[in-house]
Amino acid sequence: MRANGLQKPFNPMQIGTWILLPTLLLQFLLFATPILPLAASIPCTIIVLVCGAATAFFTYKCCSIDPLDARLRRHLARQNGETEVGPANGESCPHNGGTEDDNELVKFCWVCGIDVHVSSMHCKFCNKCVENFDHHCHWLNTCVGSANYEWFFRLVGSVLSMELVRGGVLAGLVISFFVQYAGEINGDSPGGTTLEHSNSWFSADVGLFVAIVNTIFLLVDMGCIVLLVQLFTFHIRLRRDSMTTYTYIVNTQQKKRERGREKMDLERRRIAEIQLAEMQGNLVRAWRLKAAGCPHIGEAICRPCDPIRQEEKDGDLQMQPQRMDRMHNEVNNINNNHTSDGEENDCPADTESNRNDTEKNTVSTPLNGEVKTDPVSLKNEGNDIHIVESDDQSIEVSPLHAAMERKSKSSSKNNREQNVKFLST
Repeated sequence: MRANGLQKPFNPMQIGTWILLPTLLLQFLLFATPILPLAASIPCTIIVLVCGAATAFFTYKCCSIDPLDARLRRHLARQNGETEVGPANGESCPHNGGTEDDNELVKFCWVCGIDVHVSSMHCKFCNKCVENFDHHCHWLNTCVGSANYEWFFRLVGSVLSMELVRGGVLAGLVISFFVQYAGEINGDSPGGTTLEHSNSWFSADVGLFVAIVNTIFLLVDMGCIVLLVQLFTFHIRLRRDSMTTYTYIVNTQQKKRERGREKMDLERRRIAEIQLAEMQGNLVRAWRLKAAGCPHIGEAICRPCDPIRQEEKDGDLQMQPQRMDRMHNEVNNINNNHTSDGEENDCPADTESNRNDTEKNTVSTPLNGEVKTDPVSLKNEGNDIHIVESDDQSIEVSPLHAAMERKSKSSSKNNREQNVKFLST
């Protein structure tokens, strides 16, 4: 179990920050301060050094504080002070982590083996539960929780302030140097203050070398500024919404899963609507549904003409998923009831006879509304469309219609058997 970020072993990224900060400060003192005019050199150097010192201080505070869960901390203290902790001195057993308030919201950590606060999470890098866990920072090699989050936030702000000042100064020096250098070469101007200070840098007459070094570090500062601005604004939003980085990630993944489920429901409804439109002969609606269901292109281009989205926007299909679930449940119930009715007798010959009777007496509904009873062949593929072929025509029947017809035939058969029994008595 790691106590804090100053405990060995150190992370390579952590060692990199120890090298990067002094390097940035040293580069500014050697390659920027001597070149700046005196009126700008003193205040800019003081601001950069103050921000660098604040960064080092905030880094130390954030890494030296242990964000361990309070219940786990008391539990470890008891283990180090006493071999057994029991009710003899009024304390609870180590499983509960101590004599905390019973109204406190807790959860059990299977790794630590005790109850911890509900906002605590177990960090696999530090091997401990961190109270109000935010994230594990590899640059600091420590966990960030409620105990050290404020220091972490100040650290990000101080680093960003230092980089903004450095980037602004270096950008001004590089631009002014190359403008004056180009003017001197072309003979348009005799030069300028930045060019003169660069050429007389420590009396070495290496102005171009100084400008190249400043350009390289300017590119480094620009990359750091982009990342730090993103990180700082992200934590500002988290503080505004009273969230942690961990809860933000969990909520984002949950929303992503919900969008995936909604997309699957939409595709399922689209398939059902396409089949229904083809059965009804509405080819225009079927084509619109297929076009809007095409991946990427159809979703972007044909979205305004998608019938399903238009009906959802009007509120007509808000209960469509519930209706589809009830439809599938009704189909399953009817199929189960039909199966139980047909298997009341255990004789295999009777079961085969009932199956043959069902296939030979299926009622087909023609498109003109007449009802005919003809020998047909029924192709049943689970929840797919049933294809009924008769002597006159071929039509498609939905699973719900086929199941209801079988249920109706089974009920009629039971009624006839009850009437025969009644007459015989």
